[in-house]
Amino acid sequence: MNRMTRLLSNVFRYRETVLVGALVILFAYFAWRAPGFFDAFNLLERSRYWVAPGLMVVPMTFIIATSGIDLSVASILAMSAMVMGLAFRDWGMPMYLAACCAVLTGLAAGALNGGIASYVRIPPLVVTLATMTLFRGVAMGLSRARPVGGFPASFQWLGQGNVFQIPGTAANPVYVPFSVLVLLGVFAVGWGLMHRSWVGRFTELIGENETAARFAGIDVSLLKCLLFTACGGLCGLAAVFHTAFYATAKADTALGMELEVIACVVIGGTRISGGRASMPGALLGLLIFGILQFGLEMSGVRSRNIIIIVGLVLILTAVMNERFGNQYTGGGSG
Repeated sequence: MNRMTRLLSNVFRYRETVLVGALVILFAYFAWRAPGFFDAFNLLERSRYWVAPGLMVVPMTFIIATSGIDLSVASILAMSAMVMGLAFRDWGMPMYLAACCAVLTGLAAGALNGGIASYVRIPPLVVTLATMTLFRGVAMGLSRARPVGGFPASFQWLGQGNVFQIPGTAANPVYVPFSVLVLLGVFAVGWGLMHRSWVGRFTELIGENETAARFAGIDVSLLKCLLFTACGGLCGLAAVFHTAFYATAKADTALGMELEVIACVVIGGTRISGGRASMPGALLGLLIFGILQFGLEMSGVRSRNIIIIVGLVLILTAVMNERFGNQYTGGGSG
């Protein structure tokens, strides 16, 4: 048993390498199993669906690294989207100001989560479970069960537009979506903060031993509050791109997306108990989760079975993270 444990520990020593291998295997399998899967146009068009959850994966990685969690991210997205829609349609605001309202709404919601969790000392699981319902209820109340549409084409371009054509695809043009570039930019900033700054080091220390972090002079409550606030702001930004892509703001949008976000973070190697995080792993987790769903759909698997398969994958990766997480050397803060 000990030999098997050591073997698995060595296998999972470099987490990102394993994730890249898993991604390659998924690509190879679905390219064989699902006709039309391995097509640049299809993959890039599908990647637009990953932008909103991806924008929330970045701050969720920091929060989970502190041994916290935010279950309200999808509800914040829905509430921010409704505020933006009403600001544009009913309050007469220009579209760019309405989009700013979405981000500000997200920041306020995140600050509420962070303030209660950090200063009132209520566990984040309890706080965000309550605000998940609260924010979704506010969105429902604002919408009055009616969606908001009629957004200008210039706004919809954020979610539907392209920036340049991939070279060598003149016969069948393939374009890179603007929203995907924004997502990669956010991940790059998240990587810098997590692995090349004091923010990442302090975040992981809090998750590993919060008492030690306080004795080290870290303002744990303030940092946690700021992380939740930033998470809310990125949820507001996700609401902008999500609404632009679908051209509609609805109160019941993004139902269950918080679980997708958490799944991507956990698949990427961030320990659910905190203390270890990987931003490259989180991006790979997002890709694996998205490719798995897309490939299963292209293979004709029923939606209820897709949920079961993804759930099993999440359980397996969570167990591996907790069992072998102390052995990982890749993805730590620099």
